[in-house]
Amino acid sequence: MFSISPKSKGFDIQNAFTCALASKAAYQSPELIGHQIGEEWEVPNVLPFHYSNVRGFIAASDHFTIISFLGSERDYEIWQENIDASFIDGPFDQGDRVHRGFNIGIAEEIKNIESKINNIGNKDAPVFLTGHSLGGAIANLAAAYLFVTNRPVHSVYTFGAPRVGCKNFKAIYNKFDCGRSFRIVNRHDIVSRTPPRVMRYKHVGEIYYLNSEGKIHAGVNSWKRLLLYLDPSGKDPKEYIKEIARRFPGAIEDHSMDKYLKKIQLLAHS
Repeated sequence: MFSISPKSKGFDIQNAFTCALASKAAYQSPELIGHQIGEEWEVPNVLPFHYSNVRGFIAASDHFTIISFLGSERDYEIWQENIDASFIDGPFDQGDRVHRGFNIGIAEEIKNIESKINNIGNKDAPVFLTGHSLGGAIANLAAAYLFVTNRPVHSVYTFGAPRVGCKNFKAIYNKFDCGRSFRIVNRHDIVSRTPPRVMRYKHVGEIYYLNSEGKIHAGVNSWKRLLLYLDPSGKDPKEYIKEIARRFPGAIEDHSMDKYLKKIQLLAHS
């Protein structure tokens, strides 16, 4: 059931589950989103949005606002194009560089999203951002823009999100973030490994790893990270994904939002 705690601090499995539900809901049509959020989950204010590659919905009450960004779960081939994207100036304007394809839409739409937050809910309520796959990347970028405007961001929960920016972006983001962003990765999820680190892309936030038994591990130690995230260095970006898929059978299936949701639901209700 949809339940979120704006007073919780740090990683909260129930909040993670609710954000997973919201990330899954973003894949539905706007009509079904409105029905599920408004009637089934009893959140009074729901507003879908669609601009360029930035799609999803805002769900708001007097006590919280959730912004869920649509991912690209059914468009696996898009990642072979996305990993070729170049860097572009980032949200902080401090020499940070981010993925051009991920950033363009949200850079243009973030002010409209902020306006929608003010119109449908309590503008001072804590904001939760979430998304799966491409939606997770956009959630991280949206958080960065909201950090700059001092919007009260409570947490960012992403599922199978790709790398978003350069080393400098990571450092500035994490400084603003102060441990509010949680990057959930299911086993060998192929999209979470893109774009390749050889292209100087870095992840932001704290990692929470879902293993094959459905257990979740925070801050995987260096040795396990080496085994889990070892990149096939020196390969052309388009060959990189093929090599990951060859090395890790099931890496594509591990990206499914349904698999994320099932594992997190079991953890939340255990």
